[in-house]
Amino acid sequence: MTAIRPVSVQDADQLARLRWDFRIEGGTLPSTTLDEFVAEMRSFVGDLLAEGTAWRAWVAEDGERLVGCVWIQVIERVPHPNLRRGERPIVYVTNMYVVPELRNGGIGRELLDAAVAHARELKASAAILWPSSRSISFYRRAGFGREDAPLLLPLEGD
Repeated sequence: MTAIRPVSVQDADQLARLRWDFRIEGGTLPSTTLDEFVAEMRSFVGDLLAEGTAWRAWVAEDGERLVGCVWIQVIERVPHPNLRRGERPIVYVTNMYVVPELRNGGIGRELLDAAVAHARELKASAAILWPSSRSISFYRRAGFGREDAPLLLPLEGD
């Protein structure tokens, strides 16, 4: 049985594997070794999951193996005449991934629901994401995509 839970720093090595697989599956050509990437991810997870940072994440755990994840970054908006600083942030949903053999079984939706529930707790004004062509229908079923998409100016990288 798969359980959805918040990420912990102890998950860093498995999160690195999930992120590596996600990007390789998407066509990224690595410029580092997996071992170097794991070390970088340990640092990232430790820094960004500290209390008070803008990042949070959830994982799907099957036994002791992580089989999926989703990350959010809370983006503070410029102060507004009728809102205090920090109220009604925007939540950026990213790095949504489920291992291929467990897709289409509801794990992705459970992960996304956990992230959206957190956004609602923060009273976020919106959640945004950039879907792959393959994931658009998944996100639309979850309520995304009803409005005009943000305009994107690609600057560099993937």
